Amino acid sequence: MVTAFVLIMTKTGKEKEVISQLQQTSGINEAWAVYGDYDIIAKATVENLDVLNTLLLQEIRAIQNISMTSTLIGL
Repeated sequence: MVTAFVLIMTKTGKEKEVISQLQQTSGINEAWAVYGDYDIIAKATVENLDVLNTLLLQEIRAIQNISMTSTLIGL
C-alpha cells in the first residue's frame, strides 16, 4: 500500500467545493481545508504507485477549481 498526502491550491473561495469532490473520489481517505501556502491537504491510500499516478493525473487534477498540486509520499 502507498499513502500519499496531496497538497492542493484552489481558486479563491472554492475550497469547500473541491473538498466535497475529493471526498467522493476513490482512494481519498480524508481531506481538510488548511491555512498557509496550500488550501487543502488530502490523504490518499492506494495499492501502488501506478494507481497513485492514475489518481493524481486522471481524478484529482481533473477536478475543476484546482490550480496546483504537490504530492508527498509517506514512507
